[in-house]
Amino acid sequence: MRVGGLLTICILALASFSFGQVAYSDWDGKHAFRINANGSLGVDLNTLRPASFYENNTNLPLLKQAGLWIIAQDKGGAYHTATHFQDEVDGYDFWAGPVDTLTGQTSGTSEWNKVWTVTKDEIDYHKENSQKVGYEVPLSLRSWPAKGSDGFANYLAPFIDVNDDGEYKPEQGDYPDIKGIKSAYCVFNDLEGEHKASLGQEIGIEVTMLVSQLEVNSSALFLEYFIINRRPTDYENIKVGFFIDAQCGNRFDNYAGTFSNYPESIFVYQGDETDEGFFNNELPYIYATFQNENLNNSIAFNDGKDKNGKPLLTQDFINYSNSIWKDSSFLTVGNDGTSGNIRTDFIYNQSNLNPWAEEDAPNMVGARTIAGFVEHTDFSRDDFIRFNVLLGIGIVNNENIIDDIFKKSLSADKLFRETSSIQDVLSTIELFPNPAKSIFTTKSNRLINSIQIRNNLGKLVYSKNKINSASVLCNN
Repeated sequence: MRVGGLLTICILALASFSFGQVAYSDWDGKHAFRINANGSLGVDLNTLRPASFYENNTNLPLLKQAGLWIIAQDKGGAYHTATHFQDEVDGYDFWAGPVDTLTGQTSGTSEWNKVWTVTKDEIDYHKENSQKVGYEVPLSLRSWPAKGSDGFANYLAPFIDVNDDGEYKPEQGDYPDIKGIKSAYCVFNDLEGEHKASLGQEIGIEVTMLVSQLEVNSSALFLEYFIINRRPTDYENIKVGFFIDAQCGNRFDNYAGTFSNYPESIFVYQGDETDEGFFNNELPYIYATFQNENLNNSIAFNDGKDKNGKPLLTQDFINYSNSIWKDSSFLTVGNDGTSGNIRTDFIYNQSNLNPWAEEDAPNMVGARTIAGFVEHTDFSRDDFIRFNVLLGIGIVNNENIIDDIFKKSLSADKLFRETSSIQDVLSTIELFPNPAKSIFTTKSNRLINSIQIRNNLGKLVYSKNKINSASVLCNN
C-alpha cells in the first residue's frame, strides 16, 4: 500500500537563516545540482551564487536559480504571492517545514531544515534483507519523514506500508516510495515570516517536493509538488508557475523561448555562436516541461529596470503571472514582446506556424529569466494542487539548438511516462467499458482523490478533483 501521496490517476489518451541544502550529484550522470530545504533550486542561498554546474565544474554554471512562482486571488479580490525568485540574500518567501493542520502555525526550521535523499539500490537491498537477523536499516530509510506529529499532517513523505497498519516502520519492511533511481524530498511553507521576495501577502500553503532522477543517463530531473492550502482562505483564482533564472555559462548572452504545445515547455539557451570563457563551442540550454497541467501562459524578462526587467514590486510579480509587463501593457507578438499590436499569452512561442524566435526578432542577447504558469479557478482550505515539472539540460555543437531542446524535452517526457510508478497505480484499478467513446467508469481498491485524462499529445482534456471515492464515472 502506498501511503503519504494522494492517489491521482493519469491516463494517457525572518532574520538571516542558513537553509540546509544537498548537492544532487548525478544529474546527467555528472552534473552537480543543489536542492535547498525551502524548495529553491540550483542556488546557494547564503550567497545567491549559482550551485548548478555541468561536470561539477564551477566554470560551467547552468542555473542562477529556479523554483515556484505562485499568485493567488482570494474571493475579496486581494492578491497573495509566494515565489522562490530571489534578488537579495535573506529575501525569502518560503521556509523549511510543514504547517500545523489545527493551528495554522509553522514548525520552525530547525527539525525540518534538511533535504532527505534515498536511492533505489538502498530500497532494493532493504526489501531483500529487512527480515534477516542482524540487518540494520540504513539511516536514509530510518529518517525518512513519512509521518507528521504534533498537529502536522499525518502523512508527509510517501512510503510503502507493507502490512497496511498505517504506520511507517522500516524495521518491519516499510520503505520510501520514490521514483526512478534516486529521489530527494523536502517540505516547506510560505507562512514562517514576512515575504521579502515578492513583498506580498502570504498564501498559507504547505508544499512537499519530491525530486527524482529516473535513469543513470537521464538529462532531466522530475519535480513533483503537492501544494496544499493550510489556511481558511478560499481562492477563486490561482496561478502556479515555475521559473528558470538561467546562467548557461555567460549569463549575459542568452535567449529564451516557449513551446505552447506538447511538450509544453519554457527554456533558456546560449544565444551566441560561442560561449567565450565558459562552454566555448558547446552551447548549453536548460528547459522546464510542464507535465500534468496545460501551460496557460509564459513571460520572459531581463535584469534591467525597464518594463520588461526583473520584478521589483508585488504588482510586478502579479503582472508577470498574467503575461503583462510591469507598466501594465500586454505581451505582444514580435521583437521583445513590448511594442507589437497583437496580444499573446506566450513569449517567443515556437509552436506556431510562424515561430517567434528571439534570434530572428532580432533581439540583443542578455540575461534571461522565463516563467510559465498553469491556472486553477478554485483553491479552498485543505485543497491541493499536484504540479509536475521536468527540469532538463542539454548541449549542442553546430546543431539547431531549438530543435534539440524540443527533441530533448520530448524524450524526457516520454521517459517519465514509461518509467514512472503510474503503471503500478493502473494495476490497482479497473476501467470499463474498454474501449469507450466518451463515458467510462474507474474503480479502485482505495480512494481516488483526483483523475486526469490526457490525449496522445499530452494535452489535458479532462480532470476532476476532490473525488474521495473508489468509483468514478468519467463523462467527456
